Amino acid sequence: MKKNKIEFPELIKVFSFWLYLLGSSLTLINHGIEMSLWLMTFAVVINVAVSLLPWMGFRWLALSKKGSKTGRWLAVFLNIASWGSFGYAMYFRLRRDLPRFYTMITITTLIWAAEILLFVYSRHAFTDGITGDKLDEN
Repeated sequence: MKKNKIEFPELIKVFSFWLYLLGSSLTLINHGIEMSLWLMTFAVVINVAVSLLPWMGFRWLALSKKGSKTGRWLAVFLNIASWGSFGYAMYFRLRRDLPRFYTMITITTLIWAAEILLFVYSRHAFTDGITGDKLDEN
């Protein structure tokens, strides 16, 4: 069986998700204290940077083209949707509308979790007829 290598940008994306989970958990437990907002914002900024900088020419953050092309584009769509829902949640926090803020943070967490699972699955477990990747060494 072929061993899948985890690339550095993938590790950064997973780290930023864990950091976001820590911040969102602290937000829901401590009613949106400022430290949790900083943690979540830092995680989203890391995720945005790792996602957009390769398109701007930073090749050391570029991921190799493997896995499902459809899954990759769906993961990109969900990633952008999570950024939008996070921005909308911060808007509600600024307005001090905490029930809607909590709802949007929960929605952002669910979207981001779906995105990270789809991202990893489409790169390492799923094969697509377009890319021709295989999991076995035949």
